[in-house]
Amino acid sequence: DKFIMAVETVLVVLLFILRINATPSVDCQSQPQASYPFCNINLTPAERATDIVTRLETEELIEQTSSIAPAIPELGINDYNWRSNCLHGWSLSGGHWSSDLKWTVFPAPIGLGATFDNNLVQKIGAATADEGRALHNIMLAKFNGSSTEAAGLNCFSPNVNLLRDPRWGRFQESFSEDPYLLSVIGAAYTNGLQVGDDPNYLKVAACAKHYVVHSGPDNLRASFTAVTTMHDFYDTYVEAFKSQVYAGNVSQIMPAYSGFNCSKERDGAPDAANKFILVDILRNQFETPNISVISDNGGVGEVYATHHFAKTPQAAAALCMNATTDLDLGYDEYYKKYLMKALNENLVDKETIVAAVWRNFYVRILLGDFDPIVNVSYQQINSSVLDSKENQELNILAAQKSIVLLKNKDGVLPLTTKMKKLAVIGPNANASHTLLSNYEGIPDKIVTVLEGITAQLAGSGVNVTYAPGCSSTSCSDDSDFNHATEAIKDADYVVMVMGLDGHLEGEGHDRVSHSCNKKDIDVLALPGCQGKLVDTIVGSNSHIILVLVNGGPLSLGDVYSNDKIRAVVEVFYPGALGGLAVASVLFGEYNPGGRMPVTTYTSSKEVPDSTDYNMNTSPGRTYRYYTGTPEVPFGFGLSYTTFNYSNFQILPINIKQCDTVNVQVMVKNTGKVMGDEVIQAYLSPPSIHDKSFIPKIQLVGFNRQSFDPGDRKDIKFVINPYLLSLVDDDGERYIFPGKYTIHVAKALPGKSVAGGEIKGESGSFIIKGDKPIKLSDCDDAPKCIAC
Repeated sequence: DKFIMAVETVLVVLLFILRINATPSVDCQSQPQASYPFCNINLTPAERATDIVTRLETEELIEQTSSIAPAIPELGINDYNWRSNCLHGWSLSGGHWSSDLKWTVFPAPIGLGATFDNNLVQKIGAATADEGRALHNIMLAKFNGSSTEAAGLNCFSPNVNLLRDPRWGRFQESFSEDPYLLSVIGAAYTNGLQVGDDPNYLKVAACAKHYVVHSGPDNLRASFTAVTTMHDFYDTYVEAFKSQVYAGNVSQIMPAYSGFNCSKERDGAPDAANKFILVDILRNQFETPNISVISDNGGVGEVYATHHFAKTPQAAAALCMNATTDLDLGYDEYYKKYLMKALNENLVDKETIVAAVWRNFYVRILLGDFDPIVNVSYQQINSSVLDSKENQELNILAAQKSIVLLKNKDGVLPLTTKMKKLAVIGPNANASHTLLSNYEGIPDKIVTVLEGITAQLAGSGVNVTYAPGCSSTSCSDDSDFNHATEAIKDADYVVMVMGLDGHLEGEGHDRVSHSCNKKDIDVLALPGCQGKLVDTIVGSNSHIILVLVNGGPLSLGDVYSNDKIRAVVEVFYPGALGGLAVASVLFGEYNPGGRMPVTTYTSSKEVPDSTDYNMNTSPGRTYRYYTGTPEVPFGFGLSYTTFNYSNFQILPINIKQCDTVNVQVMVKNTGKVMGDEVIQAYLSPPSIHDKSFIPKIQLVGFNRQSFDPGDRKDIKFVINPYLLSLVDDDGERYIFPGKYTIHVAKALPGKSVAGGEIKGESGSFIIKGDKPIKLSDCDDAPKCIAC
């Protein structure tokens, strides 16, 4: 019986392999390489990588620093394409792909941040990795083990740049303006990508980008140098990358195009050549000698060509290699062209190149790229996972959880089918590709908001009419308004789907002002004549539901005080099936529970110049420093039900400097329908002399929970020493004695245009001590904010 079972097991594995026609990227079955240590699966990845690099000539070593690493035939190693993305689902960077391959496109990262649900985001990371593996396996078989035209198993995600400026074109690519939320969600995504059910291998290798102080202006990124204080560097910008290392165990880091300058790095070196951030911080402080660093596309060449930081191309290549940038992603192939010349001019030594190539092979070995297919369960993932029913359901759920209800006058939402006519208006109402955001995959189908509403109302007898009102999102004039005003005649309700798209915000282009009939419009407002279209429709109908499709937040002026605009729903870029999710929220099949992961300002006048990276520049960047009244506060979002907070406790109320604080509150669903509540904990530090750079308040915990009507739950937060510590002007974390306040609320406490005044529960505790102590002096303190 045991023999028969063993034979059956072997046959099952063989059939599974045949199903995907799997072909290994590295041939470790043939001689002579089968006897070499790098093919010995019983050795450690470090030992195997060491064996490979000792067998390579200098020219071969240099070739392996290219993003499309050539084959090494004498070792049975096929070429490898390091170019893949997985920002919110797998994305391609070149290659010849079969037209029948389709897969899942999840909501944009800004929407995933709005879920405040790290468990959900980790599941999305896992689903993305499954699909990436399947595509890799399929294409590897098609090209006989070559990944030049296929997807590599590493991917340039997540983007964990802190969202300090709403004008940044790539705002949609990251999760939040808050270091804690950004770090927790980012680490969850990385863990989802990398960690599966096989402890011996990475499922895919995540690459956190764009390290480190980087968020616009995007049109200047190839020559711009960001300048910060040491406090802002450590407290705001580097924290999410630190969490990628310690909480996410990320495999790769991608430096930004821009340069960086602070009190400890005064020459402003471009990030790919910046020893301070790559060697002093990443390698040494964060203890990552084995992590692989890959430049952004052309980042090595730009050290010479656009930053003019190096005097020669070979000097640029040497500077980046000496800063431990291991891989050159550029199509200009600076490493391949100029490293040998740099070596001959003694600008770099061979040992440095060997170390870089070692780290690159180390990642490939961790991925199972050198091991027999039967040993690596991930190599057996096939096309059945691509846009599977399970992934479609996860995609819809993610979009639903990302939707934020910003206004709901008199409970107008959810809508019912007790109406005769519903008009759908707006340039994003039937826009399909817009829903996908950027770095998107190829979905099997896209459901627009119009299509989702139409499907939702099928068979109800409700007449659905549609007109875009604007020919594009830039909407430069009002020439198409007449079609919209005609479409809304006798409509019971009007759903206006407005906002932005990839033409107005994206990589390489930040948001700019778009005029309406040659009249200037604020850059943060609805672009062009979109605002005028809203006003025009409001003049003819008093039951307007405004749906916003966008990455960067939109300033809406008097929309929140205008009673004719009954509801405002923020959906971000909700992914391929976003239209179904939006319709399910509008008609009450799903109760929205998303929260704003960023602040919405009343106008661009409230935002400092985009080249200014100082967080304290008046009136302050992000909710942690902003001193004005926001239009929509961080963490805000409404529900179709109501919640009550009670029995708030802080224990103990007097602690020593390395102790933790326990916070508890009872939350009850006091409404009539099931709903999610995101309970948020904020910390306000004491006023400390000469420390005005310390944030006035910051998120230290969140918990998204579902409640049936009448349900009550005790919600607990443990505020550890890392979360209690504050960064001083030297960049060091200290725990200061004094009186601290904890706020537990449904959003950031304080006044706002959309939310009125939010109070929540609050109380104080005291950290006892005579003077500040370093966090590093606390035994067993966490190493990062998300740890």
